[in-house]
Amino acid sequence: MNALKGKKTYFTAAAAVITALGAYFAGEVDLTTTISAVFATLMAVFLRQGVTSEAKKAADAAEAAKKE
Repeated sequence: MNALKGKKTYFTAAAAVITALGAYFAGEVDLTTTISAVFATLMAVFLRQGVTSEAKKAADAAEAAKKE
């Protein structure tokens, strides 16, 4: 599972985008729904990146405070 560490979100996001595009090209949903699904997926990816970077900053700050 270490090989996938940090990549599972991106694989899931890619699957969501492919599914949204597949549904659009199959005629199941319209373009507005497809665009909404893609943007929602991108928001989830960027949110995950933001949470990860902020958690790392907080952990680094806590470690720095411990050393002082």
